[in-house]
Amino acid sequence: MLKRVYLAPDELTAITLREMLKSVDITAVIQRFETTWLDGLPRVMKGGWGEVLVDEADVEDAEQHIQRFLEESDKS
Repeated sequence: MLKRVYLAPDELTAITLREMLKSVDITAVIQRFETTWLDGLPRVMKGGWGEVLVDEADVEDAEQHIQRFLEESDKS
């Protein structure tokens, strides 16, 4: 079963985190909330653009990698 490890504010962030997780051998997928015909409503209702999902067994490792990655990005 897939579990959310990150609520992405935008598509670029979601793709970047998915690829970073892939680089450490964690398979991740993106579930996009946005649809063209709703014009931003899902972002308002769900609090983000979409979510990064991983297998339930990888949740803890994925969250740690994401946290480290985001902390390093903030330092730059």
